[in-house]
Parts: sequence; structure tokens; C-alpha cells
Amino acid sequence: MKARSSVVPSYVRPTPRRLAGLPSSGWTVVLVATALVAIDGYARSGAVSRLDLVPVGEMAIRAVEMLGDPDFVVDALLRSVLLICVSFAASAVLGVTVAYAMARWRWVHRAVKPYVDVFYALPIFALYPVMVVMFGTGVVPIILLSTLFSVVIVISHALVGFETTPAIVTKLARSLDMSRTQQLRKILMPSALPDILVGLKLGLAYAIIAVLATEFILATTGLGQVVNRAYNNFNTVDMYAGIVFVSAFALLANLALGAALRAFDWRRR
Repeated sequence: MKARSSVVPSYVRPTPRRLAGLPSSGWTVVLVATALVAIDGYARSGAVSRLDLVPVGEMAIRAVEMLGDPDFVVDALLRSVLLICVSFAASAVLGVTVAYAMARWRWVHRAVKPYVDVFYALPIFALYPVMVVMFGTGVVPIILLSTLFSVVIVISHALVGFETTPAIVTKLARSLDMSRTQQLRKILMPSALPDILVGLKLGLAYAIIAVLATEFILATTGLGQVVNRAYNNFNTVDMYAGIVFVSAFALLANLALGAALRAFDWRRR
């Protein structure tokens, strides 16, 4: 009798691809470094005014100098990071919960799905004046807007994961007299997890965009407002230094979240 093969199918755990000896992460570093060198060279070539672009080295030096300013670190950088984290956590919990409710109860699905479908045509930032009237000009309107902006993408992907769970598996769970909690923890969540992870990564990007855009346009403090103030005052170096912080945070946050979530993705194990 032929022994059963222990090799994992390629569609479950794909073989990492390399190009010219480098993995995808290595090529990401190469492309980012190449872009920075190109921008720095273009700024130093004299083909563009310093009011429009400064060398990357000057951006980095000014960013380091800004880190030595306690007011900037506390009132701008940490404030924006905290708002992003709170908005992302709220959208993650709320998004997965609503998606499970939509998959569990058909009346919830029929009630919520139209709003999820038309979300991308909704000017979410137009709600800011209403929220200012209701909650004031503090951090609450920013958190609410950012959560609303990012929660829908989490709902969409989590719902796909829950609804694509094979029906035979749920029937097996009922035949084993598993409770709803056991079905969610042992069947639905593991099955939907790959799609949920995609939604969470996109939700983080949406939360970053929403917080910084709201601060840029409407807030009186925060990292987005630092960039806006420097732009209005023609302080090009400070403006690009703020952009460096935004880009660095977005890149590091996505890499850290991706690394953390990959540990829970059963397809990669």
C-alpha cells in the first residue's frame, strides 16, 4: 500500500518566490531606497525650486530635530498615533462583530448590506460639521470619522470570510452539538481569518488616512495639522519632515501588523 504523502499542497502554503535572489521584502527595500536616492538627486540637481522640494537628507535631519521638541512629540506625533490606534482598534472589533452578525442573522444582513455597498460614494468627511456640533472640536469627532471610514472595509472582508465557510463544516458542527460560541471560535473564525486579516490591514491604512486628513483640514493640532501649518507658511523643510513621519509610521505600522497577523494565518503554517 502506498504511503500517504506528507507534502502540503502548494495552494495551501505557496512557495516563496524570489527574483534575482531577493524575496519580495528585499525588493521592497531596494525600491524604497532607489526612490529616495532619485528624489534626493532631483532636489540637488537644481531643476526644481527649494520651495517645491528639498533633499531627502535635509528632510531626515529636520525630522530628527523635531523629535527633540517635546511639544511636537506629545501634541502632534503621539496624539496622532494614539488616535490612529484607537480608531483602528474600534473599527476592527466593530467590523468583525457586525460581519458575524450579518452572516448569522439574515435580517441584519438585509438591513446593513445596502449601506456597506454605497459606502464608497458617501463623502464621510462631510459629516464632520455635524459631529462637531454634537461632540465638540476635540478628539471624539476625529475618532468617529476615522472609525466610520475604516470599519466598512473590515466588514466587507470579514463578511466574505464568514460567508465562504463551507456549509458542510457548519452542518458537522451542529451534528456534534457544538454551541454557537464553539462554532465561532473553532470553525468560523479560523475559516474566515485570512479574509479578516486582509480587511484589518486595509482598515489600518484607512484609519491612518482618515486621522491625518481630518487633522490636516479641520483640527488645530496633530501631525496632519503640523504639515498643513508648514505648507501654509511656505516652510518646505518642516512640511517634508512631517511627511517623513507620516510615511515612516504608515510603513512601519503596516509591516508590524502584517508580521503579527501572519502568525495567525493558518494557510502560512
